Amino acid sequence: MEDLVVIIVLNHNKRDDLLECLDSINKLEYKEFEIVIVDNDSTDDSAPAIKKIYPDIHLIESKINLGVAGGRNMGINYANENLNYKFILFLDNDVVVEKHALSEMVKSFDADKNVGIVTPKCYMMNSPSIIGYAGGMSVNLFTGKIADIGNGEKDKGQFDQSKSIPSAGGLCLISRELIDKVGLYDERFNPYGWEDVDYSIRTRKKGFKIFYNHRAIMYHKGGKKGRGGIANEYEFSKVKNYFYLIRKHANLFQLLIFSFVFPFKGLFIFFKELSLGEFKILISQARGFLSLLKR
Repeated sequence: MEDLVVIIVLNHNKRDDLLECLDSINKLEYKEFEIVIVDNDSTDDSAPAIKKIYPDIHLIESKINLGVAGGRNMGINYANENLNYKFILFLDNDVVVEKHALSEMVKSFDADKNVGIVTPKCYMMNSPSIIGYAGGMSVNLFTGKIADIGNGEKDKGQFDQSKSIPSAGGLCLISRELIDKVGLYDERFNPYGWEDVDYSIRTRKKGFKIFYNHRAIMYHKGGKKGRGGIANEYEFSKVKNYFYLIRKHANLFQLLIFSFVFPFKGLFIFFKELSLGEFKILISQARGFLSLLKR
């Protein structure tokens, strides 16, 4: 008998993307799952559409936007109270999963008892031969460089090797054993930005592995937040949480090296945005940096 997987999907005003995601979930060959939707105060009739088309789905309607960490925690708490599960699969609402994806991810736990998180190979939805990320992110607390593995590369088989990786991304399968030992997501990373890296570092500190299974395939629309008001808040949150992440997890030696390296990195970013005339973006990034002083 298959173990129960709870699939948690956060949603905020992406009704059509969400319905496409749910359609792909229902085509999975792995059938022992329950879907929990955490709707973060959508105003595009997402909730009524879900109730009409998928009346058996567990729908949590939040009256406020809880952010990524807050929304995931609400989903985890709901699952803990109502469902006897072994794994939780986190998906973004603009993701399409291939039918073998979940089966492949579950198999990875059978192969190594120390695995706590399994991640897929994710392609860009609009360019399906281009990699969004191969499993997750590389993390260097000395330089502060955090990057999606393989992002933007044409898939030539260079990431067709399943292995342990430093950090999961937003699409990941997590064991209940890990959740019981590591706990919930840190909501100080709300509304979004680096909560996955934080959880991954905490996972590895508890002795668990993060495993990339290249046979588990997903497609993600994702992409840049664009320019304008949304981008300004996005940049503010990402910068604010970036410095919180470094301060939270870097040791003294890493902090010393980071303090030397970052001014050069910061100047590069500053002149890049300046050359593009993105003054509001620069102000948002500066706000994010200054918010560190309040923590």
